[in-house]
Amino acid sequence: WPIAGATYTQDEFFWQKVTAANIGALSLIAFLLLRLYSGWDYVGTRLTSKVIEFEETGWYDGDYEFKTESEMKRDKFLYQEKVRPVVKRLQTFTLALGALFLASIVAFNVANTQNPMFDEYDPRMLERLNYDEKLAERAAMSSGGKPIYCDNRYYRAVAGGGQGCN
Repeated sequence: WPIAGATYTQDEFFWQKVTAANIGALSLIAFLLLRLYSGWDYVGTRLTSKVIEFEETGWYDGDYEFKTESEMKRDKFLYQEKVRPVVKRLQTFTLALGALFLASIVAFNVANTQNPMFDEYDPRMLERLNYDEKLAERAAMSSGGKPIYCDNRYYRAVAGGGQGCN
């Protein structure tokens, strides 16, 4: 929310702010789920492998041995009882998260098509303010009588430090 709130500062951009924050949060969760999945998948690969790899201090002094029949049965049982359910659950959550992520992107695109009357982020609108007095008046009224750039750190810096924002 903080990044989306700093990007969309006006109240009229509520849905853009919510959907942008949702996409950011889902991205973090997707990264964590991917990390969990890769770890559990690595454990599953080691358990289902017919070879045990040993590493002493690095790749150059490792060794490998073939698993005995009893070790393979034990590891297969561990994989089926402990690892496979977790991997399947992680796959399900990742697919659901992917669907939510796509839905959030669609919602963000829909929200971005519905801009308020005065859109401070549109360069054409900012240029139009130079010659359209009625639009400039409405923009001043919607911002409480102070310059619209006062709500945004970037535009305040571009305007020379925010004269008239106090």
